[in-house]
Amino acid sequence: MNGSWVVRFLFIAAISSLVFGLSGDNQSISTNVPNDEGAAFSPEGFDEATESTSGNDFEPKYSEDAEQGSNGSEPNYFIGLGGGILAALFLGSGVFEVLKIAVLMALFTPLISKKSRNDELNRGRILGFIEGNAGIHFSALRDGLQLANGVTAYHLQMLETQNEIISWRDGKLRRYAAAHLSVEQRAAVAHPVIGTRLAILETLSRAGQLGLSNAQIAEQLQLSRQLLSYHIKSLSDESFIEKVLPKRRSPWALTTNGQEILVQRNTA
Repeated sequence: MNGSWVVRFLFIAAISSLVFGLSGDNQSISTNVPNDEGAAFSPEGFDEATESTSGNDFEPKYSEDAEQGSNGSEPNYFIGLGGGILAALFLGSGVFEVLKIAVLMALFTPLISKKSRNDELNRGRILGFIEGNAGIHFSALRDGLQLANGVTAYHLQMLETQNEIISWRDGKLRRYAAAHLSVEQRAAVAHPVIGTRLAILETLSRAGQLGLSNAQIAEQLQLSRQLLSYHIKSLSDESFIEKVLPKRRSPWALTTNGQEILVQRNTA
Protein backbone atom coordinates (compact mmCIF):
# COMPACT_ATOMS: atom_id res chain seq x y z
CA MET A 1 0.00 0.00 0.00
CA ASN A 2 1.25 3.49 -0.90
CA GLY A 3 4.39 1.97 -2.40
CA SER A 4 5.48 0.26 0.82
CA TRP A 5 6.15 -3.07 -0.91
CA VAL A 6 8.30 -1.34 -3.52
CA VAL A 7 10.30 0.32 -0.76
CA ARG A 8 10.73 -3.01 1.03
CA PHE A 9 11.99 -4.64 -2.18
CA LEU A 10 14.48 -1.82 -2.79
CA PHE A 11 15.64 -1.93 0.83
CA ILE A 12 16.22 -5.70 0.71
CA ALA A 13 18.03 -5.34 -2.62
CA ALA A 14 20.26 -2.61 -1.16
CA ILE A 15 21.16 -4.64 1.93
CA SER A 16 21.83 -7.73 -0.19
CA SER A 17 24.11 -5.72 -2.49
CA LEU A 18 26.05 -4.32 0.46
CA VAL A 19 26.47 -7.76 2.07
CA PHE A 20 27.54 -9.34 -1.21
CA GLY A 21 29.93 -6.50 -1.96
CA LEU A 22 31.53 -6.54 1.49
CA SER A 23 31.91 -10.33 1.53
CA GLY A 24 33.40 -10.30 -1.96
CA ASP A 25 35.79 -7.52 -0.99
CA ASN A 26 36.99 -9.48 2.05
CA GLN A 27 37.56 -12.58 -0.06
CA SER A 28 39.60 -10.66 -2.64
CA ILE A 29 41.79 -9.23 0.13
CA SER A 30 42.37 -12.65 1.72
CA THR A 31 43.36 -14.26 -1.61
CA ASN A 32 45.87 -11.52 -2.37
CA VAL A 33 47.84 -12.02 0.88
CA PRO A 34 51.00 -14.07 0.05
CA ASN A 35 51.90 -17.04 2.25
CA ASP A 36 55.68 -16.70 2.57
CA GLU A 37 56.02 -18.51 5.88
CA GLY A 38 59.11 -20.69 5.67
CA ALA A 39 59.58 -20.09 1.95
CA ALA A 40 62.87 -18.22 2.35
CA PHE A 41 64.47 -21.13 4.17
CA SER A 42 63.13 -24.00 2.03
CA PRO A 43 65.69 -25.45 -0.37
CA GLU A 44 62.95 -27.24 -2.26
CA GLY A 45 61.08 -24.02 -2.75
CA PHE A 46 64.29 -22.37 -3.97
CA ASP A 47 64.90 -25.16 -6.47
CA GLU A 48 61.34 -24.99 -7.77
CA ALA A 49 61.62 -21.25 -8.22
CA THR A 50 64.92 -21.66 -10.06
CA GLU A 51 63.51 -24.29 -12.38
CA SER A 52 60.42 -22.26 -13.14
CA THR A 53 62.46 -19.24 -14.18
CA SER A 54 65.01 -21.11 -16.33
CA GLY A 55 64.71 -21.86 -20.04
CA ASN A 56 61.92 -20.81 -22.37
CA ASP A 57 59.07 -22.02 -20.13
CA PHE A 58 58.98 -18.87 -18.05
CA GLU A 59 55.43 -17.74 -17.23
CA PRO A 60 54.99 -14.33 -15.65
CA LYS A 61 53.32 -14.61 -12.25
CA TYR A 62 51.55 -11.29 -12.51
CA SER A 63 48.82 -12.73 -14.76
CA GLU A 64 46.98 -14.35 -11.85
CA ASP A 65 47.26 -11.21 -9.73
CA ALA A 66 45.98 -9.08 -12.60
CA GLU A 67 43.00 -11.39 -13.00
CA GLN A 68 42.22 -11.12 -9.31
CA GLY A 69 42.54 -7.37 -9.51
CA SER A 70 40.05 -7.17 -12.35
CA ASN A 71 37.51 -9.09 -10.31
CA GLY A 72 38.03 -6.78 -7.38
CA SER A 73 35.89 -4.12 -9.01
CA GLU A 74 32.75 -6.26 -8.68
CA PRO A 75 32.44 -5.88 -4.85
CA ASN A 76 32.88 -2.12 -5.23
CA TYR A 77 30.05 -2.09 -7.78
CA PHE A 78 27.64 -3.88 -5.43
CA ILE A 79 28.62 -1.64 -2.51
CA GLY A 80 27.99 1.44 -4.62
CA LEU A 81 24.66 0.08 -5.84
CA GLY A 82 23.43 -0.74 -2.33
CA GLY A 83 24.60 2.55 -0.89
CA GLY A 84 23.02 4.47 -3.76
CA ILE A 85 19.62 2.84 -3.25
CA LEU A 86 19.64 3.56 0.50
CA ALA A 87 20.77 7.16 -0.07
CA ALA A 88 18.03 7.71 -2.66
CA LEU A 89 15.35 6.34 -0.32
CA PHE A 90 16.28 8.33 2.75
CA LEU A 91 17.28 11.56 1.00
CA GLY A 92 14.18 11.43 -1.19
CA SER A 93 11.95 10.90 1.84
CA GLY A 94 13.18 14.23 3.17
CA VAL A 95 11.92 16.00 0.04
CA PHE A 96 8.80 14.10 -1.03
CA GLU A 97 6.13 13.47 1.58
CA VAL A 98 4.73 10.61 -0.53
CA LEU A 99 8.07 8.78 -0.42
CA LYS A 100 8.49 9.50 3.29
CA ILE A 101 5.13 7.86 4.03
CA ALA A 102 6.07 4.84 1.92
CA VAL A 103 9.38 4.46 3.77
CA LEU A 104 7.66 4.79 7.15
CA MET A 105 5.01 2.23 6.29
CA ALA A 106 7.52 -0.19 4.80
CA LEU A 107 10.24 -0.08 7.45
CA PHE A 108 8.95 1.40 10.69
CA THR A 109 5.28 0.52 11.06
CA PRO A 110 6.01 -3.24 11.37
CA LEU A 111 8.31 -2.41 14.29
CA ILE A 112 5.70 -0.43 16.22
CA SER A 113 2.65 -2.50 15.31
CA LYS A 114 3.05 -4.76 18.34
CA LYS A 115 3.31 -1.82 20.69
CA SER A 116 0.38 0.05 19.10
CA ARG A 117 -1.95 -2.90 18.49
CA ASN A 118 -4.26 -2.04 21.36
CA ASP A 119 -3.91 1.71 20.99
CA GLU A 120 -7.38 2.60 19.71
CA LEU A 121 -7.24 6.08 21.18
CA ASN A 122 -4.78 7.50 18.67
CA ARG A 123 -6.56 5.80 15.80
CA GLY A 124 -9.86 7.35 16.86
CA ARG A 125 -8.23 10.77 17.18
CA ILE A 126 -6.76 10.50 13.69
CA LEU A 127 -10.07 9.38 12.16
CA GLY A 128 -11.97 12.22 13.85
CA PHE A 129 -9.37 14.76 12.75
CA ILE A 130 -9.58 13.58 9.13
CA GLU A 131 -13.40 13.68 9.15
CA GLY A 132 -13.28 17.28 10.36
CA ASN A 133 -10.47 18.31 7.98
CA ALA A 134 -11.07 16.54 4.68
CA GLY A 135 -8.10 16.79 2.34
CA ILE A 136 -5.53 17.27 5.10
CA HIS A 137 -2.01 16.11 4.26
CA PHE A 138 0.28 13.88 6.32
CA SER A 139 2.53 16.51 7.91
CA ALA A 140 -0.38 18.75 8.94
CA LEU A 141 -2.19 15.78 10.47
CA ARG A 142 0.91 14.66 12.36
CA ASP A 143 1.63 18.14 13.69
CA GLY A 144 -2.01 18.83 14.54
CA LEU A 145 -2.22 15.74 16.76
CA GLN A 146 1.43 15.95 17.92
CA LEU A 147 2.19 12.36 16.99
CA ALA A 148 5.39 10.72 15.81
CA ASN A 149 5.95 9.94 12.13
CA GLY A 150 5.84 6.18 12.63
CA VAL A 151 2.71 6.18 14.80
CA THR A 152 0.85 8.43 12.36
CA ALA A 153 1.84 6.34 9.35
CA TYR A 154 0.89 3.09 11.08
CA HIS A 155 -2.61 4.19 12.07
CA LEU A 156 -3.24 5.75 8.66
CA GLN A 157 -2.30 2.47 7.04
CA MET A 158 -4.66 0.55 9.33
CA LEU A 159 -7.54 2.98 8.73
CA GLU A 160 -7.09 2.80 4.97
CA THR A 161 -6.91 -1.01 5.10
CA GLN A 162 -10.20 -1.01 7.03
CA ASN A 163 -11.76 1.30 4.36
CA GLU A 164 -12.31 4.03 6.95
CA ILE A 165 -10.34 6.65 4.98
CA ILE A 166 -9.10 7.27 1.44
CA SER A 167 -5.88 8.91 0.30
CA TRP A 168 -4.47 10.36 -2.91
CA ARG A 169 -1.30 11.98 -4.12
CA ASP A 170 -1.23 15.75 -4.59
CA GLY A 171 2.18 16.73 -5.98
CA LYS A 172 4.72 16.08 -3.22
CA LEU A 173 1.97 15.55 -0.62
CA ARG A 174 -0.43 12.77 0.26
CA ARG A 175 -3.89 13.86 1.37
CA TYR A 176 -6.57 12.02 3.36
CA ALA A 177 -10.35 12.13 3.69
CA ALA A 178 -13.11 10.00 5.18
CA ALA A 179 -14.24 7.11 2.97
CA HIS A 180 -17.96 7.88 3.39
CA LEU A 181 -17.76 11.04 1.25
CA SER A 182 -19.85 11.10 -1.93
CA VAL A 183 -18.24 11.18 -5.36
CA GLU A 184 -18.94 14.91 -5.70
CA GLN A 185 -17.51 15.62 -2.26
CA ARG A 186 -14.39 13.57 -3.02
CA ALA A 187 -13.83 15.51 -6.26
CA ALA A 188 -14.23 18.83 -4.45
CA VAL A 189 -11.81 17.79 -1.74
CA ALA A 190 -9.28 16.26 -4.13
CA HIS A 191 -9.26 19.34 -6.35
CA PRO A 192 -10.10 22.33 -4.15
CA VAL A 193 -10.56 25.65 -5.90
CA ILE A 194 -7.73 27.43 -4.13
CA GLY A 195 -4.40 28.90 -5.05
CA THR A 196 -3.63 28.63 -8.76
CA ARG A 197 -7.08 27.29 -9.70
CA LEU A 198 -8.76 30.21 -7.99
CA ALA A 199 -6.40 32.65 -9.72
CA ILE A 200 -7.30 31.15 -13.12
CA LEU A 201 -11.02 31.56 -12.43
CA GLU A 202 -10.54 35.16 -11.33
CA THR A 203 -8.49 35.92 -14.45
CA LEU A 204 -11.17 34.43 -16.72
CA SER A 205 -13.86 36.34 -14.84
CA ARG A 206 -12.19 39.63 -15.72
CA ALA A 207 -11.95 38.57 -19.37
CA GLY A 208 -15.73 38.11 -19.68
CA GLN A 209 -17.41 36.05 -22.40
CA LEU A 210 -14.53 36.50 -24.84
CA GLY A 211 -12.34 34.36 -22.64
CA LEU A 212 -8.59 33.84 -22.75
CA SER A 213 -6.33 31.32 -24.44
CA ASN A 214 -3.86 29.13 -22.60
CA ALA A 215 -0.99 31.36 -23.68
CA GLN A 216 -2.74 34.49 -22.42
CA ILE A 217 -3.56 32.92 -19.05
CA ALA A 218 -0.01 31.64 -18.66
CA GLU A 219 1.40 35.07 -19.49
CA GLN A 220 -0.79 36.89 -16.99
CA LEU A 221 -0.22 34.42 -14.15
CA GLN A 222 3.41 33.58 -15.01
CA LEU A 223 2.71 29.84 -15.15
CA SER A 224 4.51 27.13 -17.09
CA ARG A 225 2.66 25.41 -19.92
CA GLN A 226 2.63 22.04 -18.11
CA LEU A 227 1.30 23.45 -14.83
CA LEU A 228 -1.37 25.49 -16.57
CA SER A 229 -2.53 22.47 -18.62
CA TYR A 230 -2.89 20.44 -15.41
CA HIS A 231 -5.11 23.06 -13.72
CA ILE A 232 -7.10 23.80 -16.89
CA LYS A 233 -7.94 20.12 -17.27
CA SER A 234 -9.07 19.88 -13.64
CA LEU A 235 -11.28 22.97 -13.92
CA SER A 236 -12.75 21.76 -17.21
CA ASP A 237 -13.49 18.28 -15.83
CA GLU A 238 -15.37 19.87 -12.92
CA SER A 239 -17.34 22.11 -15.35
CA PHE A 240 -15.97 25.36 -13.93
CA ILE A 241 -14.69 26.52 -17.33
CA GLU A 242 -15.56 25.73 -20.95
CA LYS A 243 -14.31 26.46 -24.46
CA VAL A 244 -15.76 29.50 -26.21
CA LEU A 245 -15.37 28.00 -29.69
CA PRO A 246 -15.58 24.38 -30.89
CA LYS A 247 -11.93 24.07 -31.79
CA ARG A 248 -8.81 22.70 -30.15
CA ARG A 249 -7.14 25.99 -29.21
CA SER A 250 -10.30 27.83 -28.30
CA PRO A 251 -10.22 30.46 -25.53
CA TRP A 252 -11.59 29.47 -22.14
CA ALA A 253 -14.45 31.20 -20.30
CA LEU A 254 -16.24 30.70 -16.99
CA THR A 255 -19.33 28.51 -16.75
CA THR A 256 -22.22 29.14 -14.40
CA ASN A 257 -20.61 26.78 -11.89
CA GLY A 258 -17.37 28.70 -12.12
CA GLN A 259 -19.12 32.00 -11.46
CA GLU A 260 -20.92 30.51 -8.47
CA ILE A 261 -17.63 29.26 -7.00
CA LEU A 262 -16.16 32.76 -7.27
CA VAL A 263 -19.22 34.25 -5.56
CA GLN A 264 -18.90 31.69 -2.74
CA ARG A 265 -15.20 32.45 -2.32
CA ASN A 266 -15.80 36.21 -2.24
CA THR A 267 -18.59 35.95 0.33
CA ALA A 268 -16.81 33.38 2.53
